[in-house]
Amino acid sequence: MNRELQPLLQRIVTHRYVQALEEGRVPREALKTLATQQYHIVSHGLQNIALLLARYGHQPSRKKLNEFLQAEFAVCEAVLTFAEALGLSEVDLQAGPMLLEAMMFSYYETFMCLYGSDADLITAFYFDAKVWIANAMRVSRALQMHYGLSREAVRFFEMYANYQPKDEEVLPYIQSALERGAALGDCPGCKPDTLNLQAALDRGVTAQQIRESTRLLLESEWHFWEAMAKVAEV
Repeated sequence: MNRELQPLLQRIVTHRYVQALEEGRVPREALKTLATQQYHIVSHGLQNIALLLARYGHQPSRKKLNEFLQAEFAVCEAVLTFAEALGLSEVDLQAGPMLLEAMMFSYYETFMCLYGSDADLITAFYFDAKVWIANAMRVSRALQMHYGLSREAVRFFEMYANYQPKDEEVLPYIQSALERGAALGDCPGCKPDTLNLQAALDRGVTAQQIRESTRLLLESEWHFWEAMAKVAEV
């Protein structure tokens, strides 16, 4: 997946919107759209992850899903501080219109949490964290350098670095999901026992499903930055 996704990951971390911020070319007014869309995304994220946690609370992955949920609580508070520095209250954020292209990330996250598996979200977040954290740290520096915002005001963008999943934390949950739902053709050399075979028939989590979920969430991430660029006209 790392090899397959490299072109898409590269498109995200080299997006023109982040570069425009670093050059101070994004109008300050357009930053309000950035705050508004992020507010909507993280607010929905709370509901989405809580839903998936409820669905998979009986699986070992509940620990990782709960970590995601607690992180979402923290960033929900921080995005309000960012918005306040731009002159926006939470009432303003709630009233702010959602942009379809910006919200594609949130909407696909909802789809995963309703219809996908714990492994879909854990894998997708693992890859998305790589590019979001890289871009968010650049956004934080640019906002301080060119827009006069304080370190506290941009903490929202920096705190995601605290939640980067590690390989050793993620892989066991993905493997567990594959074993729960491995189709007979997924592992020709494997001889699943009766319980695993029944789980496969009942659940059907496949490597292809995890790949597709991750790719689609990353494409949605790219569309978020694209929406910000269009609003800023850069």
